Amino acid sequence: MTIPSTQIAAVVASSGASASSRVDIVSTHPVPAPGDGDLLVKLEYSGVCHSDVHSIKGDTPMLTDVAGHEGVGTVVAGGFTALVSAVKFVLLTILLVRSRGMPARDVSTYVVLKCIYLRTDSNADAIEYIVSPAIHSTRIPQGLSPELAAPLLCAGIAMYSSIMKTKPRPGYWLAPDILCYIQTLTLSYQGVQIAAKKGLNVVAIDKGATKKDLCLSLGAKHFLDFTVVDIVQAVKTLTSGLGAHSVICTANSPGAYEQSVQMLRPLGTLVCVGIPGVPFNLPATPFDMIIRGLTIVGNSAGTAKEMDELLAMAVAGDVKAHVKVFELAEIHDILERLEKSEVEGRIVLKIPA
Repeated sequence: MTIPSTQIAAVVASSGASASSRVDIVSTHPVPAPGDGDLLVKLEYSGVCHSDVHSIKGDTPMLTDVAGHEGVGTVVAGGFTALVSAVKFVLLTILLVRSRGMPARDVSTYVVLKCIYLRTDSNADAIEYIVSPAIHSTRIPQGLSPELAAPLLCAGIAMYSSIMKTKPRPGYWLAPDILCYIQTLTLSYQGVQIAAKKGLNVVAIDKGATKKDLCLSLGAKHFLDFTVVDIVQAVKTLTSGLGAHSVICTANSPGAYEQSVQMLRPLGTLVCVGIPGVPFNLPATPFDMIIRGLTIVGNSAGTAKEMDELLAMAVAGDVKAHVKVFELAEIHDILERLEKSEVEGRIVLKIPA
């Protein structure tokens, strides 16, 4: 195929990320050239989530002027001198390596590009072409369409890894959605499915009959409407007064995190996923940690092994994405809706052919 010299991209203004930033669609962004060991990928879909809003607004580091971090596409060229290894992703400066031979002539396989705000290259995913080092990329399994794969690359793996950080055992009580005025299903609906398939007793927490029906249909044992009941007391009642073995907090408010800590039983685990809108301290003192034996960890991604396991679950139909596909040109409206928490399910942008 003929590779153009310029391309369409969703670009943040040259002034950089800030609270007033927005993205604009440009058609003159240069197409990068792959170096030795790189893949040039023609992206087809890119998922969009709250992480993009945080990056564009300057809340989290953004090492590029192009938005997006859940890109799926086809390898169209590569700079190879020998076989390369397909490795899952880079988390800051820690390279999690898995050896997997991929012949240089194989240029037709879907690949996954991981979270841009954790990557060290200069490209992102709301764009037509991207260069990715082969060691940062992996194949999408047969039987999984690219638009359904995209939401697994951030939201899916974040929830899968968060659940695994609780060291789950079948029968454990897990409260994966401690939310205050944040739509559950932009992130955590995948967590409900994963946890249920792992044999956990899932308590989903959100508001409204629609959310209740959906969470229960995805495998939650119980649904608690935080506008109706005292969710801390309700979780204690469901667990014979002990509390949840684990809580995954996907919200960003002080109140949500305070409730999360209160819901834990002794020796329980809190996984922090929601990024705070304003700075605050976790409501857990050293005394709490010592006497109650709590474990508190943070998470935003996952390991190569966890990504393999999640993709296998998706191929088997155990994790099903609730996806709405929009055109790349609609990205500004989508980001505004995400910022206002007006989105349910996962948004995936179709990259121009």
